Amino acid sequence: MDPNYRSQQPYVNLSGTVQSQQKAQAKLELEQAIGGAHEVIFTATTVFPFILFPDTVTIDRTKLTIAHRSFFRVAAVTSIRIEDILSVTANVGPFFGSVQITTRFFENENDKHYEIKFLTRDDALRLKRIMQGYVIATRKQIDCSALSTTELAALLDRLGEGAPNET
Repeated sequence: MDPNYRSQQPYVNLSGTVQSQQKAQAKLELEQAIGGAHEVIFTATTVFPFILFPDTVTIDRTKLTIAHRSFFRVAAVTSIRIEDILSVTANVGPFFGSVQITTRFFENENDKHYEIKFLTRDDALRLKRIMQGYVIATRKQIDCSALSTTELAALLDRLGEGAPNET
């Protein structure tokens, strides 16, 4: 056999094909993740006269988003993955309520939780139940992707219910 046989064979670059397959696979996985990620399960807004620029809390299939507004078209938006939420507490009165969300990560010792004040009483309780249900479902590794958004909201609400005498 000719010692220069290898050098006589044409070089075939298969790495380009492999990279394009990996790129296509990554794109497909991202598109599938995006598909249901922005389906809103629940949204609550603070009450206007008590908060001049109303804050908004939104739960979707992957995260909780808090938009704290300080002026017209100015907002500090915080997104927290559902997996990073440790607990949710609701404080309610006869008309209004607030929700405290404790997360795994916080900037300093004084910022252990996020608080949303002046929600309607019903919104505060429902937000608490849905988030608590989602935390429980996540910890039990329950796949919720096959459920419709309305069905998921109803089931999480039931799962997050406290004791029967919850106010």
